Amino acid sequence: MKKILLSLALIVGSITVNYAQIKEGRVTYKIDISTENPDMEMVVGMMQGSTLDIYFKEKMTRAEMKMGSMMNMTTISDEKSGKLLMLMSGMIGKKAISTTTEELSSKDEKEKPKYEVELVDETKDIAGYKCKKAILTDEEGNESTFWYTEEIEVSKKGQNYLNENVPGYPMQYEINNSGLVMGMTVTNITKELSKSDLKLFDMSIPEGYAEMTMEELQQMGMGM
Repeated sequence: MKKILLSLALIVGSITVNYAQIKEGRVTYKIDISTENPDMEMVVGMMQGSTLDIYFKEKMTRAEMKMGSMMNMTTISDEKSGKLLMLMSGMIGKKAISTTTEELSSKDEKEKPKYEVELVDETKDIAGYKCKKAILTDEEGNESTFWYTEEIEVSKKGQNYLNENVPGYPMQYEINNSGLVMGMTVTNITKELSKSDLKLFDMSIPEGYAEMTMEELQQMGMGM
């Protein structure tokens, strides 16, 4: 009887491990950029080599987007406190915006597209994770295909790269912005963070960055 109980405990334990959600780590994306618009070809060239890294822990998320030779953009969000910090560097110099997820969502609520979400009975493996398919259709009929996993739990508040309409963590998707198509695919997942990584969630503005408002950012033609 003891052997049977021990075997059952081991089986249950293995199931728990296999299906436990990852709540801390780092996700690295490969980015493919293309366009059919001749006027955008120069932009595509400048954005080659772009990367996206997502760090996450305890309702905090940091997204580091390196847009080729154009600019770097970092967004740090804390769902518990509601704080949000955006850091930009590159052609525009070094700029910082300290705001809240509530303020950000209220400002772009009117412009934020509404989606119809279709969950498709298809699966595929991406970076060793079983992913499900979702098709998002906006009010103009534009479709976006997302492959997502339920094995990773990340706070999406204030993070434009993590669509809140997708019922899981996006492992592969495309963004079409004014004819510029960016395909994002996860290539690597680290299931824990180092002590030095934890410093990445600091919400203070780094030295050398000039603080600005969301209104000033939009006036520069860089509405989020």
